[in-house]
Amino acid sequence: MRGLFKLLMEKAAREKIPLVCHFDLTYQCNLNCVHCYVIREENRPELSTSEIKDILDQLAKVGTLYLTFSGGEIFTREDFFQIAEYARKLHFALRLLTNGTLIDEQVADRVAGLYPDLVSISIYSTTAEIHDKITSVPGSLARTISAAKMLRDREMRLKINTVLMRQNINDYSKVYELARSIGASFQADPRVTPKNDGDPFPLSFQSDEDDLSRIWADHIFNSQSGEDLSDPHSNGSGDDIPCRAAHTVFYVSPYGDVSPCVQFPILCGNLRDDSFEEIWYHSPQMLEVRSVAISQLPVCSKCDLLEYCRTCPGLAFIEEGNFRAPSKRVCQEARIIRDTKLGG
Repeated sequence: MRGLFKLLMEKAAREKIPLVCHFDLTYQCNLNCVHCYVIREENRPELSTSEIKDILDQLAKVGTLYLTFSGGEIFTREDFFQIAEYARKLHFALRLLTNGTLIDEQVADRVAGLYPDLVSISIYSTTAEIHDKITSVPGSLARTISAAKMLRDREMRLKINTVLMRQNINDYSKVYELARSIGASFQADPRVTPKNDGDPFPLSFQSDEDDLSRIWADHIFNSQSGEDLSDPHSNGSGDDIPCRAAHTVFYVSPYGDVSPCVQFPILCGNLRDDSFEEIWYHSPQMLEVRSVAISQLPVCSKCDLLEYCRTCPGLAFIEEGNFRAPSKRVCQEARIIRDTKLGG
């Protein structure tokens, strides 16, 4: 199966097929997580149901297969199931990212009826005081865990996702055990996403170097943090491109803005003004990002940490204003990974 996914991704990259879409349906949310990347623009209306359906028609036409609906919180949209059911009729492999707090038995039944490829739920700690402080909503942990169990009872493929930050760095092993206990997969990542307007404020919650060294040495984190080729959002490409952004992966905001990735805030066009095909194949910004090759990067191409590096042009763009430059955070992580693997 891994070989099949690898071949699919490599072929899509060669032919510039926009295979993977991360689509934030709304920036509305019933939680207020401290590290959230969302900046709502009150003067801009979010896409209507009909506009989203039109965009989905366009994506199906150009070959998009994996479609992740996220937010904000997807279930705050009253038309969510109308949109999701339409996406399934177009035969997208549907992935849902949610905090789970709005899921009850009835909603869980309707989600099961979508036959999603994956439902990913964020849990930051099994201690309510820590999780609820991150989400800024008392009682949110209990509702999220309840939702996760309801989804697993309906035999859906479920992932428990956690962002490792200073506030919860000592809790990921308990979240891992929780995921195992309910039959869900587990993913933890120490990378925090900057705000979608480029504001690096969420990065202030990143864990420090000592904590990064500890988690990368832990078998729980290390065993799940390698490239998962079955995950269409995985960075690895197997060739000379730094990541899949603008090659097979792209992001659509609730306002119709298109960028190379949710972590790469370069505006390439807006779907209220231009077709997706025009933006994907002809946007100067998209083409510039797509032109980057690792072998041509003046610093990274000569770096002895390259084989341990999870390159991220988006983070470099946020940190340095230049996506061809090395990211300090990525370099730090690569050095820690090398030292861990070499027993340093």
